[in-house]
Amino acid sequence: MSATSPEHRYVHAPRNSAAKPAQKKTTPAEHRVQVAAARLRVTLDERLGRETPAKTKALAKEPI
Repeated sequence: MSATSPEHRYVHAPRNSAAKPAQKKTTPAEHRVQVAAARLRVTLDERLGRETPAKTKALAKEPI
């Protein structure tokens, strides 16, 4: 078979083949930003009548 045979023409690695990197530990400053963003998301979702994920609601309840 040659490299131009139909069996090899469209062979590519899957997009999700790379291993997911381990989550790094967030700094206290980054955590405060995430909590503030979660609070804004909860407020916006309430005003727009959307459902907020439970994970986001829990993060919004944490102290800054």
